[in-house]
Amino acid sequence: MINQVLLVAYVLAIIVLSLRLRQGTLSGFVISDRNIMYPAVIGIAFTAAYFSAASFLGGGGYGLVCGLPWTIWAVFLHVFFACMAWLIAPRIWSMAKEYDARTVPQLLERRYKSPGGKVVLAVIMLIMYAIYLVAIYKGCAELFQGLLGVTYVQGLIIAVSIVAVYYVVGGLPAILWISFIQGLLMLVGAVLLYGSLLQRGGGMQIWDHIPAAVTSMSGYMMPWEKSLGMAFSISLGLVALPDLLIMIFSARDRRVVRFAGIYGPISIAVYAFCIFSIGVLAYGAFTAEELAPFVKSPDSLIPFVATTLLPPGFDALILLAAISAAMSTISAIVLVTTTSLTSDILRFFSPAISDDRVLLLTRGLGVVIIGVSALLANDMPQGIVPLVSVSMGVIACCVFVPLIFGLYWKGGTGQGFVASLLASFISVVLWHFYSGSVIHPVFIGLICGTVAYVATSLFTAAPGKVAKGTGK
Repeated sequence: MINQVLLVAYVLAIIVLSLRLRQGTLSGFVISDRNIMYPAVIGIAFTAAYFSAASFLGGGGYGLVCGLPWTIWAVFLHVFFACMAWLIAPRIWSMAKEYDARTVPQLLERRYKSPGGKVVLAVIMLIMYAIYLVAIYKGCAELFQGLLGVTYVQGLIIAVSIVAVYYVVGGLPAILWISFIQGLLMLVGAVLLYGSLLQRGGGMQIWDHIPAAVTSMSGYMMPWEKSLGMAFSISLGLVALPDLLIMIFSARDRRVVRFAGIYGPISIAVYAFCIFSIGVLAYGAFTAEELAPFVKSPDSLIPFVATTLLPPGFDALILLAAISAAMSTISAIVLVTTTSLTSDILRFFSPAISDDRVLLLTRGLGVVIIGVSALLANDMPQGIVPLVSVSMGVIACCVFVPLIFGLYWKGGTGQGFVASLLASFISVVLWHFYSGSVIHPVFIGLICGTVAYVATSLFTAAPGKVAKGTGK
């Protein structure tokens, strides 16, 4: 009963906060008019929006299959890319401010003077984010099913209802502030789960109970190369996912961004260490017979750990933490997906459309995307982590190359921008479906995208126009 009571209180708090932060302009709805002045809000909201149910459920349980390599690669790469992301964040903010960009496709369009590239990127985002949303909704439904006792479909309906409310009403300001609160809940939940496993296993003696095969760096049921590839492709998103970059856009000035760079990496490090250790530590806290069902379905491990180890009522905190992980990501993704569809694609074909009309369409289409993604999640047998690693990886590849080169190299051209998008997208898709290799497709996408960008830019640059030095 306490789970239901806390959930109702949580939803009511979200509704009240959304109404207080209601936005009436397109700029306010999309980037909060660049007026967020609290670094902790941006830094922790960034963490919450990044770590979805894929991390809380899929990432937490995946150590059951991959063993210790998954924990080490996932923690190290997340901390590394988090530090990298916040080191370059002030430069990203300055470029967005200079070009008055409200979306990532718009930012890269103005940097490269390529309206066509903007549309190509927006279409790629629309496709891949739709797949990503399906995976997150699967996690949401399983959370509600495991901790509230509802059916899978009922869990989907609850998730859709909550997200739709604060997306439609508040836009990015509501997403930021609610994600900030959700991020704090996620950190508490992650620490509680980690601590409960340690206590069950006798503190650090838990490692004595974990089979040697699980702690082998060659991998357990999956080669270490696959663990590395999945961890790399997911963590790369910290630098290049549009739903995270818009949070940087929203800062009032560079000082806010710089200080947010303290809260972001620290919260990511704590959360990643606690969550990505759970699948491995579970071998030291439970018997092989108890864990056998979750080896085939690792996404269900976290609800099992929470309900088994935590006192009555405390598992409700895990429910809220996991729901928070999902909701914060879904809302940010829906915002960038919908604005890419309206502000980027629609305005390309109909430049005269007013901001008020775009805002209305952005709200309405967001609800449609939320509903359609939930319907697709109703029948999705694939595990969360593999699906997320590919969908996030494609978007990250496509944005990473033109974004990083655009920040630090003046020689990039619009043709190079488009070539890198197509090369990254096509190579990742083809490698994923046809290679059969243990090398993750994101590595191939980054190589192909970089080569296409540099080669095309050098070939299409006007004589004497390939500049040296860095961008602004």
